[in-house]
Amino acid sequence: MQLKPLCDARWSYDLIHEVEPSPGRDGRVYGQGTATFTGRLAGTVTWSNFPRIREGYASPDARGVIDVADGVVLFALSGLSSLTDGRGVHVLTFQTAAPSHLWLNDVIAVGEGSIDVEHGRLAMRYYECEVELPLPELPLPELPLPGPGA
Repeated sequence: MQLKPLCDARWSYDLIHEVEPSPGRDGRVYGQGTATFTGRLAGTVTWSNFPRIREGYASPDARGVIDVADGVVLFALSGLSSLTDGRGVHVLTFQTAAPSHLWLNDVIAVGEGSIDVEHGRLAMRYYECEVELPLPELPLPELPLPGPGA
């Protein structure tokens, strides 16, 4: 697999509501915000996030829309973010009818970056995952043959 640069993103929360974890339960956050994407995928972004919070980590569950020159691109985002050291990893998928962005409908993107929990900001870099074909031959594990009566 090759990772091709897709965009840099600056995310900012405009609204955050938090419910702390209770015994035997995850905490939850609801947030809304804006972002700016620059690069091959460029535009202004409006989004909301409803992550689970557990033991110093957030599991984002965000959805949003990217306004691009010829339309909009919808996206779904998941991942894992450390709330203690600020490291984050995201996975993005897209859906659009914008003519110059139809290629995004077949893209899975991964991103890495940093989270400023105190100020509700993130700086991320995203990459398009591109499969390299043909795939190398992978050895198959040897399986025992079934015995008589199997």
